Amino acid sequence: MITRSRTRHIEETTDPEKAEGRKKQIVAPSAIGTKRQKVSQARVKRSDELLAIEGGQLMAATEEVPKTYAEATTRQDQDEWKKAIASELKSLIVNKTWKLVPKPAHQRPIGCRWVFALKRDEKGQVVRYKARLVAKGYSQRHGIDYEETYSPVAYLNSIRAMLVKCSAEGMEIEQCDVDTAFLYGKLEEEIYMELPEGLRELLELAEAEGEDGVVCMLLQSLYGLKQASRVWNETIDKHLKSMGFEPADADPCVYTRGEGDDECIVCLFVDDMLIASRQKAVIATVKAGIAEKFLLKDIGAEQVGATLAPSTSTFATTSFKRRW
Repeated sequence: MITRSRTRHIEETTDPEKAEGRKKQIVAPSAIGTKRQKVSQARVKRSDELLAIEGGQLMAATEEVPKTYAEATTRQDQDEWKKAIASELKSLIVNKTWKLVPKPAHQRPIGCRWVFALKRDEKGQVVRYKARLVAKGYSQRHGIDYEETYSPVAYLNSIRAMLVKCSAEGMEIEQCDVDTAFLYGKLEEEIYMELPEGLRELLELAEAEGEDGVVCMLLQSLYGLKQASRVWNETIDKHLKSMGFEPADADPCVYTRGEGDDECIVCLFVDDMLIASRQKAVIATVKAGIAEKFLLKDIGAEQVGATLAPSTSTFATTSFKRRW
C-alpha cells in the first residue's frame, strides 16, 4: 500500500525541476568553511580592538612567553630576558647551589631547562621578566637521586581556625613569603646536573679548559627536583624550631610560641606564611628572625585580604587573595 506522503516523495525524486531546486539550496562544504573562517577572523579582529590599553599600546591578554632559551635570547625583547636569566644565575651562584666538577664516569647527570614568565600588575601591564632554572626531575631515579618526596602543607581547616582565633581575640595577622624558597635546602643525595644554557656560554667565552666534561654537582636543592619541596619543609621546620616554635599535634604546619600577649602563631603553606600575634612588635621580631636566614618578602597586613572583626556571636572573614 502506497500512502499519499510516499507518492509525493516519489514524484519529487522523479521531477527534474524540483530536484534541481533542492540542489540550489545545498551549500557546498567549502563555502561553509569559508564562512566560518570569516566569522573567526571577525572575532579575532574584534578581540584585538579590545586589547587597547593606556598609552595606545596593544598587548595580547595572553602574551606568549618564550618556551626555550634560544627563543628568549633571539626575540625582540631579548635584552629583558637576558637580564632575567643573568639575575637567576647570579642568585644560584651566590647561594652556592652547585659547584663545577669534572663529569664522573659512574654518574649520569640530569638535565635542566629554563622556564620563563611575565609578572603583571593589577592593570595587566608587565612589571617584571622572570626566568627560573628548573631541573628535569623526571629523569631522577628513585633510590639513587632521591628517596622521599612527600611534603606537608597546612590544612584549610587550620587556616580557618587561625582566622577565627585572631578575630575572637583581636590578634594582628600578617602575610609573608620566602623568595626562591626551594634553593635553601641542602641535598643529602649526590646529584649531578648538566650545565644550564647561559652558564655554558660564559664558560666558553672564558675559554675554560675541558668545559665539555664539566657538570654541576648540586649542593642545594633546585626547583624541579623530586625532593625539593620536602627538603625545603625540613629546612624551614628546623629554623622555626630553633626560634622556639613548636608544631601543633593536629597540624605539623601550624607553629606556636609564647603565651598571653607574647603568643605567636605561624601557619606555613609551602613558602607562604601567616604570622599572628596580639602585638605587632612580636610579629616584627618573628619576621626578623626568619629573615636572618631566608630572603623574606613582606606582604603586610593590608595584602592579606581578610577582614577580621571581633564579635561575641559570629566571626566573618573574606577570602584570601592568594589561593591557599
